[in-house]
Amino acid sequence: MALLPKRALLPLVVALLPAACNQDDGNPFAAGSPLGRLRPSAAIVFTSDAYAARPGSPRDVFAIDEDGTGMTRLTLCNADTRRCDSSEVAPAPDGRRLAIRRSSADTNGDGKVGPGDNEAIVIADLQRGVEGKLQLRARSALVAGFISTERMSGLDWSPLDEILVYSANGEGSAELDDLYRTVPRPDTDMSQTRNLTFTAALRERRPRVDPTGTVVVYERLDATTGKSEIWIWNSTPTAQQRVTSGAESTGPALPGNAYVVGSDADPDYSPDGAFVAFRRLTDVGNGGLGLWDVMTVRTNRTSLTTVASGPVYRSAPDWGPKGIVFSEIDRVGGLARLVVVQPDGTGRRVLATLNGYDIASPRWLPNIPAR
Repeated sequence: MALLPKRALLPLVVALLPAACNQDDGNPFAAGSPLGRLRPSAAIVFTSDAYAARPGSPRDVFAIDEDGTGMTRLTLCNADTRRCDSSEVAPAPDGRRLAIRRSSADTNGDGKVGPGDNEAIVIADLQRGVEGKLQLRARSALVAGFISTERMSGLDWSPLDEILVYSANGEGSAELDDLYRTVPRPDTDMSQTRNLTFTAALRERRPRVDPTGTVVVYERLDATTGKSEIWIWNSTPTAQQRVTSGAESTGPALPGNAYVVGSDADPDYSPDGAFVAFRRLTDVGNGGLGLWDVMTVRTNRTSLTTVASGPVYRSAPDWGPKGIVFSEIDRVGGLARLVVVQPDGTGRRVLATLNGYDIASPRWLPNIPAR
């Protein structure tokens, strides 16, 4: 796919914006809390409840070295008197800041803090040791005023710009996610936060920005059939590009989830932008998590390859210069593993194994030698 010039993609990429901590635009860290120190050798960040005395607690953000050593807790959100859940993390291009998808209260009444509660994007500045929350709302295209976008389903930080993309409850229907863009600083006049998609009967979720910062790959789920496919978004509505169609045969729906067996989800670009890694639901079960394969495909829909398969849950993959990282969870065995494989499926390495605890949202940190 030939990439359009950045000037043609104003909804996603704009001229250089002020830095996230520019005092002239408001300081999101005014009520910040302490953060752990990022080791110079840290290579991957992820979320986990591994700090807790028992599994099943809300998650914080951790980092680990490429060889599996130096596992460090970076966020200290959970304490005896406070609970919050960090379900997803996306590193900034400078490798010193993190965008964190976080819930801080049980708003849906299910007795726990986690996905499904009202969420916010928290910007953690690891160099300064402080963090601050962004309010999520966008100007309405249907009525006067704003809509709240607090039911998130995906998050990414553009590799080249001060731009965040995320997916959340849509304007037409709270159950149908749309794609949004915003900035990692207070957007007081809401000029930088907007909806990118308004399609009916579709859930557009889990966006990832390409290496050039010009287009977004995402999962597109048909709300009627429950089958999800991988698509590429750009600023021209008629130029959307399908990358996968899911498995030829479909199966039952994953209990309590949006997917049916055969769905493709959670895409991420290869470092050169020519391929996409994603995961495919192959069966239900495994304690409600389902069984997922990790696959790759060229953006022109050729060279479909399975790189990790077998009867376990696999999380959204993240493709970095040193391989594809994801987590594996085996509910029967009670184990969670942090795994790296090469794009052809070889060279499998298990960086961490936790008994009963969770590992979610693993992401490679940018290779910043000065960090």
